[in-house]
Amino acid sequence: MANASELSLKVQATLREKGPLIGKEIVFLYPTVSPLDIWQACFQTTDFLISHFASYYLRYDITRDDQVRLSPSILRDFMSFTLFGLQDQRDQMVERQAHLANYHRDISRKKLAVAQTAVNSILEQVTRDVRRKSCAFIAGDLSYYLAHDEPREHKASGEMIRGSDIDIIIVHENDLEDKWVDFMQAEMLSLKSFYLRHPDYRQEIDFVVKPRSKLMGQFRYNDINDKIASKIVYESMFLGGALSLYLALGDDMRRAGVDALIEQDFTHALDDRKRVIQTLLGKEMDMSDPDVQSLFFYSQERIEFT
Repeated sequence: MANASELSLKVQATLREKGPLIGKEIVFLYPTVSPLDIWQACFQTTDFLISHFASYYLRYDITRDDQVRLSPSILRDFMSFTLFGLQDQRDQMVERQAHLANYHRDISRKKLAVAQTAVNSILEQVTRDVRRKSCAFIAGDLSYYLAHDEPREHKASGEMIRGSDIDIIIVHENDLEDKWVDFMQAEMLSLKSFYLRHPDYRQEIDFVVKPRSKLMGQFRYNDINDKIASKIVYESMFLGGALSLYLALGDDMRRAGVDALIEQDFTHALDDRKRVIQTLLGKEMDMSDPDVQSLFFYSQERIEFT
């Protein structure tokens, strides 16, 4: 591990020369030093102004026994959503943070436009009755305007894709004819392939089509699948179809008390984040240790940051 105080002084000189920087930009300037060492050096000193500009939301981490955790991960938060400057750079910090926040918002809006186009292309091909009995919404990074465009490899195909997934959920009334359910699933699969491989997009769309009855059952909030499905409704953003159905799903979720359970889990995840940060700051860490990695970032980020 690099000496934290010496590394902190180097980062301080870098900020003096270049102005406020986010974690990713600092890491880029020190390619032989691990991101964790740089993170420790930046947070073990009081010499820096530090500004966090992410919105935090709940996720369930299957790499740590379905533990509730906050997203962005500690590493993603450091790399993309934490700005460091010197005490006399406050005005520069404010200006830079505004530009960075707008940058992530712009990426999110572009990905939302892809999602909207995909959903509209399906809705235009179905009957009015199908549109009345179906709704589509989105969740994850995009619903918080935190999407990123870090290039990463799509595991199944080997294709390089651009940043955050586009997670689309389509819920339909229980009496919707099977032929229309099959049609929507087939169309979404075709769109997934198109947006993944088209060089102008390289976007990964994940989707699920399910009946309202299944979602109602998932509001029991019992196992990991229930919790993820419930959280998606809690944080979702409407895309298309029947707005009345979408609003009814939110009402069903609140009647089941799921919103309160999610908020309790968020509090637990926040407490855990505080504990983990203190652990990572308090002693020397080995970035090759899988347990340390799972504290610092999530499994799907390892290709991006290692």
